[in-house]
Amino acid sequence: MSSIPHKTISPALVALLDGLRRRIRSYIWVDGLAAIVVLLGLAFWLSLGLDWVFEPPAPLRLSTIGAVGLGVVWLLYRVIFRRAFVRLADRSMALLLERRFPSLDDSLLTVVELADHEDPEREFNPEMIAETERVALAGAQHVRLGAVFNTRPLLRRIGFAVLLVASVIGFGVAARDAFGLWVRRSLLLSDELWPRKTRLMVDRFDDQPSLKVARGSDVDLSVKADAAPGRLVPDVVEVRYSSADGARVRDNMSRQGEVIVGRDDVQPYGYTFKGVLAPIDFYVLGGDDRRGPFHLDVVDSPTVKQMTLHCEYPAYMNRAPREIPVTGIMPVPRGTRIVIRAESNKNLQEVQVDQVLDGNSPTTMRWKIDAAGTARQQFELALEKFNTEATLLFTLLDTDSIKSRDPLRLAISAVADEAPQVALRLSGIGTAITPQARLPLAGEILDDYAIGAAWFEFRVDQQQPGKQAFAAEPAGRDKMRVDEALEVGPLELQPKQKLSLVVQAADTYDLAGEPNVGSGAKYVLDVVTPAQLRTMLEARELQLRRRFETIMQEFTDTRDLLARLDVSGAPRVQEGDVPPSSDLPSPPQDATPTRASDSQPPGDEPGDEPGDVASSAPRAAETPENIAAGRKVQAARVNQNSSRSADETRGLAVAFDDIRAELVNNRVDTEELKKRLKDGIADPLRRISDARFPELLERLKRLENVVEKPAEASAAQDAARQQADIILVEMQQVLDNMLELETFNEVLDLLRAIIKSQEELNQQTRDRQKSKLRDLLEE
Repeated sequence: MSSIPHKTISPALVALLDGLRRRIRSYIWVDGLAAIVVLLGLAFWLSLGLDWVFEPPAPLRLSTIGAVGLGVVWLLYRVIFRRAFVRLADRSMALLLERRFPSLDDSLLTVVELADHEDPEREFNPEMIAETERVALAGAQHVRLGAVFNTRPLLRRIGFAVLLVASVIGFGVAARDAFGLWVRRSLLLSDELWPRKTRLMVDRFDDQPSLKVARGSDVDLSVKADAAPGRLVPDVVEVRYSSADGARVRDNMSRQGEVIVGRDDVQPYGYTFKGVLAPIDFYVLGGDDRRGPFHLDVVDSPTVKQMTLHCEYPAYMNRAPREIPVTGIMPVPRGTRIVIRAESNKNLQEVQVDQVLDGNSPTTMRWKIDAAGTARQQFELALEKFNTEATLLFTLLDTDSIKSRDPLRLAISAVADEAPQVALRLSGIGTAITPQARLPLAGEILDDYAIGAAWFEFRVDQQQPGKQAFAAEPAGRDKMRVDEALEVGPLELQPKQKLSLVVQAADTYDLAGEPNVGSGAKYVLDVVTPAQLRTMLEARELQLRRRFETIMQEFTDTRDLLARLDVSGAPRVQEGDVPPSSDLPSPPQDATPTRASDSQPPGDEPGDEPGDVASSAPRAAETPENIAAGRKVQAARVNQNSSRSADETRGLAVAFDDIRAELVNNRVDTEELKKRLKDGIADPLRRISDARFPELLERLKRLENVVEKPAEASAAQDAARQQADIILVEMQQVLDNMLELETFNEVLDLLRAIIKSQEELNQQTRDRQKSKLRDLLEE
């Protein structure tokens, strides 16, 4: 169509321009349609080849059709519509002709440009315009519009399109079945497969191209080649995939056995993907068959992220139900009802439990998880009145059909109810008692859950045992402080008999008939007369007094060592520089002789000169540093010896308290004797050990800290020595009380001997009187 009204252009020139315009648009249409035919032809052969080799699934084939359609639309727009419907102006047509045919000498272009003016004859010379038009008409007689176009590209494209169309038609005629199968697969999206000599079958991928596998697991791939008659069994089947780092891997599958075509149905091949951590896309190739792409989707294995035991305890335990997290081997009391509650990290479809009881063969239980939402991650298992040992193996199957890699092991142990623990001891009673004794016991009774009853069980010689319940009721407590006593008087014991005593306690266990009974320590006591018991206790007092004399002597030596400690910083002193204390009480003459080592200061060896702590060291080595170190060691030795004396003194106080308690519990005490033992011996000893000695140790500690400072050390030494003197004075007073008590006991022994002699004399007098009376009656 012309772009101007052509009022001043000759019809011949207008026809020339319109002819060129039509030819250009025809060229564009033919070129575009040829390109579309080429695209469709190439798409046919390409899709045919890809479909033959890969046999892609229907969605991929549909996407191919969509891609080809988009290509056709793009060519229509790009090659045809965008060019064929563009406005082609007369000036552009004239310019194109002027460039192709120089003989026009710009006349045609001038005529077209003059036609754009409204009144060219007013602006230009009419004769010149007419001459220009005449020249243009003359030149137009020699213009061939076909020479404007380069037809070689068009002819090549048309030829290629014709060749492709011919090849497609030829293929359709020569291979009508294959062409029809291509139409059905590529256009109609049928799932019909191409006929092949080799037919591979991939297990677990026949119905689905994707398979979910557990992260980190080994995935076994099994491929089977059809071995039916007429089929080709490949020697090698290859698997191709991309590794996690992006590298392409090609590996041969393992051929499993050797089949004979016609006899065996399939030839199996195997391959293992080791430790799959990332998704894998793979193909399987063998012979003329190719399978894939297949996809391994990596997901987490199902596992139990939380498990608890809901325990409902037997009624006798009087314990509320508890929710106990599972950690290791789970001990539970016998008879407990257990509900195992677990929660997994994924939705489950099935749980398998293998139960092993006491090492026997496992019992397998399976149940489906029929729930929705988060409830599919939870499951429960109830064990009624559990009373054995069991190991439960939980295997989970999730909704992805993934099994847990290793079964979760839960070990439950039924713990038997233990008998009560009886931790009691006789208090203030020795190995011998009088027939009127009172046997106090102190301590505690413990049970796992509740104490039902507690009692004394006693036996005299070989007689039948007796029982006596505690005065205090346990009242279902699991811990019971005991302060009970058994009165021996009602048993009417006689001297030389033996009394066996044990405390027993029972719990509230009621699952197997009788409750559990626990027993404490068994005591076997000799029954003696009061006089015999006093004699035994007096012998113990004598032993304790001798031990106290030894303690006094050792502490006296410790005090002397403290006095010999030179803290003045002057040269070492010789023997005699520190005179022995004249104001200290000396041990009594009848004191028990002490060992040679006890008569020397602690730390000195036998044969050393007194005060010469380091006499064996050469004088040349007595540097100021060595002397200071020696003083520090000597001060520490004094501290250590004093601490030992304090402990031994405290032990003596306890021993005298025990003697007093035995006198009271055996009912052979007197007020005078109790007062002497308590006020004269035990309490002073305890005061010395608990008050005097701690003060001494504190002063010795200060001395040890300032021993290298002469001024401060001298004051600390004097303070410690004064405290040691106070202790020795009080020790001497206690020793005097012991000797006084011993004299009192001797008087009592003498009085008891006189009474015994008087009783024997009275008995002899009665026997003689009876004898004389018998003689008179006989006469």
